[in-house]
Amino acid sequence: MTELAELAETRLRLFAELDKDGDGRVWLWDLLARLGQAGILPEDPRVLAALEGVRDSSGRPAMAPGARPVQIDVHAFAGIAQYGDRIVERALSGELAVPADEFREFARGVEAAYDELLANADGHVADYIPTLRDADPDKFGIAICTADGQLFSIGDAKAGFSVQSTSKPFNYAMALEEFGAEEVHRWVGQEQSGGTFNDPRLSLDHDGKPQNPMINAGAMATLALVEPGLSEDGRQVAIDHTWTRMMGAEPGHDHATFLAERDTGHGNRGLAGLMAAKGMLRVDPRDRDAPQKAAEFYFGVCSMQVDAERLAAAGATLASGGIAPYSGERVFGQETVGRVLSVMGHSGMYNDSGRFSEQVGLPAKSGVSGNVMMVVPSKQLAVVVFSPRLDEAGNSVRGVEVCRRLVNEFGLHPYKGLGADRGRVAGAVSRPAVGLGPADRKAETAGAMQHALDGVSGPVASGPATSTTATQSTTPSTERTTSRPGHQL
Repeated sequence: MTELAELAETRLRLFAELDKDGDGRVWLWDLLARLGQAGILPEDPRVLAALEGVRDSSGRPAMAPGARPVQIDVHAFAGIAQYGDRIVERALSGELAVPADEFREFARGVEAAYDELLANADGHVADYIPTLRDADPDKFGIAICTADGQLFSIGDAKAGFSVQSTSKPFNYAMALEEFGAEEVHRWVGQEQSGGTFNDPRLSLDHDGKPQNPMINAGAMATLALVEPGLSEDGRQVAIDHTWTRMMGAEPGHDHATFLAERDTGHGNRGLAGLMAAKGMLRVDPRDRDAPQKAAEFYFGVCSMQVDAERLAAAGATLASGGIAPYSGERVFGQETVGRVLSVMGHSGMYNDSGRFSEQVGLPAKSGVSGNVMMVVPSKQLAVVVFSPRLDEAGNSVRGVEVCRRLVNEFGLHPYKGLGADRGRVAGAVSRPAVGLGPADRKAETAGAMQHALDGVSGPVASGPATSTTATQSTTPSTERTTSRPGHQL
């Protein structure tokens, strides 16, 4: 059977599964409901584009407000199923990054975390500029997005916020794409700074080089490498374009936040001046205002406005190795993404990165507006939390806790539990450590020593014993050629 014939047969089978009455027609809402169960929402622009030619009995577009219920036949269904990147067919066939049942289970976990943390009022909003100081501290939203654009969100996931330091991984990625790792790391290091994100003593090494791209000095250094030949306006347009490719929607710009950052950012201007004085900021040395311009450009990028859903799509671009979830377009190379995630893993959560790495074990980045973006490469998805109350390190209190709970509930920590299935003797009964008394522990230690010294011992006795929407790009897929394997979440 040819590939074309196999595809036709698949579409007939999928249509038959929807055609419960066997009358050769299916209700559009049944199709949309099935897609929604897989995390592909009716508002997904790929779905809207696939349904563009479908009309109700009065000629109104089927997805328009007030449209009458619509039925489609097998020929219309086939056209919808094969449209674009075949998102409809792949969703119905279970060929998405996360199978439908696993996606729903993860969404339930997100819902539970949201409900349990909704009353948490720990922490305080950032207060160094008015737009952050005056933010509603009770805002709370969570969004997850997979490499195929499966989306679930809850709460204030569509509320806008300035991206702040969560722009830094993407600045680094853009610089790597333009200049390559060797040139980029002439200007910025890859080590933890040992201090806060803006510490004037620890941000730079003895040569004036920023320690890593996740601190303020490092972000200014990497941004200086993004389209340096263009005007500042042109460079901002280029950055906006990259974000649009990742998210499928243009970022906004919070001008009030930019002005406030500019008026209070003396420390960042000082860091830019120190780097320029040491020849470690790639700017025109003849331009006396170059350090200030570099700092202000950084303020502008930090002031871009996103929401949890769109930022989750940007995170999913990293989770899929650089391919945008809604278009299938490659935005970053795999090597670039690997470098970005590595630095996020050890320096992404301000001066609490070590503890976060121990507890969560996944690459993440936070911003003082109260956003946390966690990337789960093994599951090809990203989680974004927005909650403005911060802990002492500057990370969202509820954001960190959501990440910790999801990692624990779904076993996502890459290091915990290593070797759990190794070294077990056939027929042996495992003895849980919890609840053992001193005599039990002494006997267990003696048994272990006996096993080590005399060979394998025999068996031992057992001791005590959720929905929202997103707006994305409809660029035709060029990278997505095979289905992604699913994983148990």
